[in-house]
Amino acid sequence: MKGILRKIGKHKLLPVVFSVISLLVGSMVIGSVTSFTIAVFALVCGLQFLTGKSAKLEYYLSGLEVKVTSNENPVGKYGQKINFAASLVPLLTSQLGLYVLPIVLLYIVTSLIAAWPIILKLFNRKKIRAHAVKVLETERPTVAVYVTGMKGVAYQINQWLPVLEKLDQPVIIILREADIFSGMLPTNILTVTARTQIDLEAILRGATSVKKVLYPANTMKNVQALRYHHLDHIFINHGESDKAVNQSKLLMAYDYLFVAGPLSEERLRAAGLPLREGQVLHVGRPQAEMALKYQKEINRINTILYAPTWEGHVKKVDYSSIGELGYKLCKEIIEHDGFSLIFKPHPYTGSISSTHKYWLSKILKLCEDHGVEVLDENNSLHCAMNSSDILVCDISSVLNEYLVTGKPIILCNTQSLDFEQLHSEYPSAAAASLVNVESNIVDVIQLIEREDPLQASRQRLRVSSLGDRTDDPLSMFKSLL
Repeated sequence: MKGILRKIGKHKLLPVVFSVISLLVGSMVIGSVTSFTIAVFALVCGLQFLTGKSAKLEYYLSGLEVKVTSNENPVGKYGQKINFAASLVPLLTSQLGLYVLPIVLLYIVTSLIAAWPIILKLFNRKKIRAHAVKVLETERPTVAVYVTGMKGVAYQINQWLPVLEKLDQPVIIILREADIFSGMLPTNILTVTARTQIDLEAILRGATSVKKVLYPANTMKNVQALRYHHLDHIFINHGESDKAVNQSKLLMAYDYLFVAGPLSEERLRAAGLPLREGQVLHVGRPQAEMALKYQKEINRINTILYAPTWEGHVKKVDYSSIGELGYKLCKEIIEHDGFSLIFKPHPYTGSISSTHKYWLSKILKLCEDHGVEVLDENNSLHCAMNSSDILVCDISSVLNEYLVTGKPIILCNTQSLDFEQLHSEYPSAAAASLVNVESNIVDVIQLIEREDPLQASRQRLRVSSLGDRTDDPLSMFKSLL
């Protein structure tokens, strides 16, 4: 119930409802309503709608546009609070008449300041597009990175930025949805939005400089770029894991599949995909190798990183431990005096399943009550990996990337599979100790601290999953590109 009320409270158009209530109350108090009050009411509701839907309006106005980091709008930051306060204006108008004009004028000014970027974009769309075309002609990028998806997808491009920034070729990042940019980390790479296929045409048509397109995710909207047959289309993925989505037949549409290591290729062949000769290339995980520190010996375990995945679009690919298991293990870790917990939930958690959303809120409340560090999508997962002594995770790329550190891993067996089935379907599980809802995670951690029985398994899987540590993944990626 609290979650529903919280969601309603955040709705951008809720202030309009309060304005209607304010008008009704005012008219009941004085027994009538004047045309001036109606006019003020209509003005207030219009401004509330304009500022409340500014993000949606910007999405539809964003065509071919070069994105640059802008200073935060000082009024926009408090826009929702200002809109709620403005809901009282119809009531005040019914009581004060013309004396309310200074308040109305103040609200008009603040609303215009908040909506100014949208207003400018509305009247300068042709200039914005012309500027983007000119920049493309000047910069002449040869590599394009194609990013699309629902809200929160920026993490998929953020993890590749350190690699892309070191390429010897000029790069452009194409965002199919404008709101992705707000979640991106600062970068000097040319970044543009291309909402429509006409916008995309301006970047990828035959006359442009782009030769290769990189895809960090395998989404349906990729087909709009794949139709440019004169380009090389390369799938680079945003994570190396045993998830079933990494065995999709849609992968056959790409000219090349840049995978981390032999295990990735074995997974594709086991799925019966008709791979073409030379289509699969091993490149390791250069971003992980660049960011993560290897620790040969395991010291005392103090800091535990819990980084679960999200629930996926369908039940079959729900590997998330956000539920009773996740809550229980967090509670056990928190209640043990010798451990410190870092919690980093996946940004998509709860976007599909109300059950996962409920349990996530419970875990977040538990963390808040006990001062546990909670990381969001803007916090570096690699930094958290380096500062931790052990990882608790699900079937996801988090497990495989943590292998670079050499440190222990605990895997949540969310599907309660027996040992043989789990290791058969998810080979990466061989590198991790297993827990389920019946386990006491403190006992598991203490056993690892004493013996670390899977150290050799982690080393073997690290080579199989991510390639030999002696290789230079960045140089390999650059040379194959």
